[in-house]
Amino acid sequence: MRLPKSCVAVLLVVFPPRAPAQAVAPPGWELGVLAESVRFSRGLVDGSDPSDVSAALRPSPGTGIGLLLARGGTAWRGELVAGWAGMRPQADNTNVAVLDRTTRLTRWRLEAELERRLFGVGAGSVALGAGPALDWWRIVGQDRVRLGGVARAALRVPLGTWALENRLGLGVSGSPFVPEDVGEAYEARALVTLTLGVAVRAPL
Repeated sequence: MRLPKSCVAVLLVVFPPRAPAQAVAPPGWELGVLAESVRFSRGLVDGSDPSDVSAALRPSPGTGIGLLLARGGTAWRGELVAGWAGMRPQADNTNVAVLDRTTRLTRWRLEAELERRLFGVGAGSVALGAGPALDWWRIVGQDRVRLGGVARAALRVPLGTWALENRLGLGVSGSPFVPEDVGEAYEARALVTLTLGVAVRAPL
């Protein structure tokens, strides 16, 4: 039996169709684990050569892991991230790159971010966060602490009460290298970090 069009219109007004559920996290604490790929810009550059061919020193691409603790509501969220990354020194110019496999670099990082949910995408949501960062580098037996900042975009998809998150981050901090590591002709540059990672969050 087919309903009259007038009845269908009344039913749609009284019982409107529901939009697909989106990944809006409820207020409360969340604990998560993070794995990411990390790439770095040049941290030390030979100032005696033209910039397009100058030799430089940077941390090699590496892998990082971390723990995150977050609390917030449906729109705003605060997050703390404690992470570790391992890599090696890499000397390069526009033509060649040399990786020092005899030396390891270690970076411990502590981040504090304020995140804002921007919009929903299907069942997920997109958020943008930013905040300060503190890096503790271990280089050839020396400890070096550097301050910086991070900005991060995240696509979050619900997995029941858990959430899966794809993260793209950009950071700027002081170089972990100093001219004395290579030679006085070298100049320290701000270290730019690009990260691409995945995180899993669970409510506490």
